Amino acid sequence: MYRALLLSLFFLSVTVLFSQDFVLPLYPEGIPCENDLVQEVREVGSTGRRIMKVHEPQLAVYLAPENLATGASVVICPGGGYTVLAWDWEGSWMAEWFNSFGINAFVLKYRLPHWESETCHDKVALMDAQRAIRTVRANAGRWHLDPDRIGIMGFSAGGHLASTASTHFDGGKPGADLEVDRVSCRPDFSILMYPVISMDTSIAHMGSRTNLIGKNPTGEMQMYYSNEKQVSSETPPTILIHASDDRGVIPENSLVYYQALIRNKVPAALHIYESGGHGFSFARGKGSVEQWPETVKIWMGNLGLLKKRIKVLIIDGQNNHTNWKETTEIMKNQLQNSGLFSVDIARTSSKEEGKMSEFKPDFSEYDVVVSNYNGESWPEATRKDFEDFVRSGHGFVSVHAADNAFADWPAYNEMIGLGGWEGRTEKDGPYVYYDDNGELIRDEKPGPGGHHGKQHAFMIEVRDTAHPITFELPRKWMHATDELYDQLRGPARNMNVLATAYSDPDTGGTGRHEPMLMAIHYGLGRVFHTALGHLNESREHIGFEVTFLRGVEWAATGSVTQVVPKAMLGN
Repeated sequence: MYRALLLSLFFLSVTVLFSQDFVLPLYPEGIPCENDLVQEVREVGSTGRRIMKVHEPQLAVYLAPENLATGASVVICPGGGYTVLAWDWEGSWMAEWFNSFGINAFVLKYRLPHWESETCHDKVALMDAQRAIRTVRANAGRWHLDPDRIGIMGFSAGGHLASTASTHFDGGKPGADLEVDRVSCRPDFSILMYPVISMDTSIAHMGSRTNLIGKNPTGEMQMYYSNEKQVSSETPPTILIHASDDRGVIPENSLVYYQALIRNKVPAALHIYESGGHGFSFARGKGSVEQWPETVKIWMGNLGLLKKRIKVLIIDGQNNHTNWKETTEIMKNQLQNSGLFSVDIARTSSKEEGKMSEFKPDFSEYDVVVSNYNGESWPEATRKDFEDFVRSGHGFVSVHAADNAFADWPAYNEMIGLGGWEGRTEKDGPYVYYDDNGELIRDEKPGPGGHHGKQHAFMIEVRDTAHPITFELPRKWMHATDELYDQLRGPARNMNVLATAYSDPDTGGTGRHEPMLMAIHYGLGRVFHTALGHLNESREHIGFEVTFLRGVEWAATGSVTQVVPKAMLGN
């Protein structure tokens, strides 16, 4: 009785100390393949709590502090040979570490095959891991997580479970009764710590193998759970950590998985340390292997997981260019694929629907707005909200024909610096261009604003090499076939012309060097204006993509962290 009292007090103190937010049952609707275990067993030792005989699978939720949260998350699978869960050593303590640098963590209490019935013993752990990933993804909005930055981490047998979840997944079950089962269970990245990978008896951890698939498994079952044989091009980016002197789970497990990843062209990293043995957790005091947490952090940083994503709102819905839906999708994909941005789209009604009065996006939810719009005027309240949004220090990006919009909106014309069409003339501001001597001209003479000759490929020339958007870009590159805007007019205040293109008279142009990329300051806000991007192929061109992504980041943050891709440098 005295020992039980001490243990109760210990667990109470641990609960207070740990930063766990709450615990969720994985199957509130009822547990599939439910076992008849009555009493979960917990032990406490030098490595913290250990759990056996799991009846109800759960997720212990550790949300990162709001001031640190990056939006990325990881589901953690403690190890223990599919018999026990090293709950603190390879679970809750890891969750707290992830929280310390802004990663949300979810420790999975999964059912252990050793204690399961013969009909379910090989199924339940994977079932629980898949439901855990679905649960996190389904609650991404509620918990302010990025639904496409949810990874999985596993230790030893938990590493086998994590690698199984990384090779056995679906994109959601559309016909499922429950919403949670309609979302994908694919992890977006994997961190595998001294993992069991294979069921091949020449390298398998026999205890985990026996607990999972029995002493005499079928060849089909052995193949199914030998995860090095299940890797595909869809397997998520993975880092593997192992020690050379691991006698519990020999490092060949990590080696064969890494080789399979490379064969399938999956981004992968493998770090095998000289010593450390098995089950080293943080490996404090174990030599060079204790560097693994920093190695994993660097790897996660390279995936863009350590920074909060920039929240982008693309506005479209009315545009005199018929491909506007396609160009919006191109930009959305470019932004999301970079790993730096999350994207929403606010689409106005058509003119025929006559519901523009209902267009009231909440700009305050975003860091930067991208306009792919040149239709009718927004409601006055929406215009004021947008002015306040940019003026207060947020970002705005005007793409191609968005500079044709809102000729009668003074603040908008200040933001974009230069515009065209819609009746713009010298009354709206000077015609700005570069002459052949490299001098910036502000032409005040009367004339219309906005024109272009026939579509053609043309050379872009950087004029401001020091600006963050154009810093380290090639001085010149050939752009794809596009419209080359000329004779743009506007206030042009607080504006830097970053790059120009020569408007060739042979194509119906002006014979002048016309602004193509511009950076404008409006109040405390930043505006990037690109005149490029009429055709789908124009927006898919590397020059457009690189300058667009850099421009969006600068508009949102005032700086650019993106490295210029080698393909751009060779353009």
